[in-house]
Amino acid sequence: MDTNTLSARAQILGHTLRQQGRAVGEEAALEVVTRFRAGEDGQPLATLDGALREQGVALDAGALARVAWALLGVPSPRSVRLTSAARGRLTHLVELHDVSLPSRARELGGQLAREETLAPDLLRARPWLGGGQGAREVLAAVFDTEWSGFLSLLGEFGPWVYAPSVADLQTLSHGYAALVRLASGRREADVLAAALRLERDASAGSLLARLEVTDYRGDASSREVRDGTAGLVEAEEAFWAAAARQARHRRDEWAARRGEGRGPAASPHD
Repeated sequence: MDTNTLSARAQILGHTLRQQGRAVGEEAALEVVTRFRAGEDGQPLATLDGALREQGVALDAGALARVAWALLGVPSPRSVRLTSAARGRLTHLVELHDVSLPSRARELGGQLAREETLAPDLLRARPWLGGGQGAREVLAAVFDTEWSGFLSLLGEFGPWVYAPSVADLQTLSHGYAALVRLASGRREADVLAAALRLERDASAGSLLARLEVTDYRGDASSREVRDGTAGLVEAEEAFWAAAARQARHRRDEWAARRGEGRGPAASPHD
């Protein structure tokens, strides 16, 4: 994580502590954040607790967890109470857009410009496109390199994906649903540890952290410790790997067809 991002997280820490009637200086906050991110896998709360105590701040378990989630981009964990219908939408398609023309890609990108995770999600599966672009530009670039497909939001708090076919979309949907089901049976500390590890590996953050704004895990008081973080990191990494494989295959396929003399206005479905 670069210095600017660490500084931003340190500011979040300072703000979160002030909300709880505590305070640390800027340098102390930066030290706490650095230690939290570099701490031992599987023990993020213990690492955070130790770093804060060294700065003279002692928090109860609930407050400590809220601070940890805030440092992972979740300022209000479990603040969204899910109805039965909303719980079902966590693992089902919430939005589906058939993108078949360049003009449609640009139009849709403009309509969805306020979707903060759309561009980062599409770029995460396509590192060759670079970064720092808005939804309109990213979706246009995806269309230009992969042609027609389906832009979809997998779950109300899930990722945006661009898949070339219904079958490919179903593959990604099943992979994300598997992650949600797996995480829903784990303790908060285990999901937190997995989310932190995933964020270390990808600055775009974790899908597990996005879910944490809801009460999707229900009452975790009776959950067994034995599972820990096993499978959580692997499940999310497998999802993104599948999205990247689809995008890479589609990009290479379309590039080959265009190289055969079929101009950019030709559809690969001809």
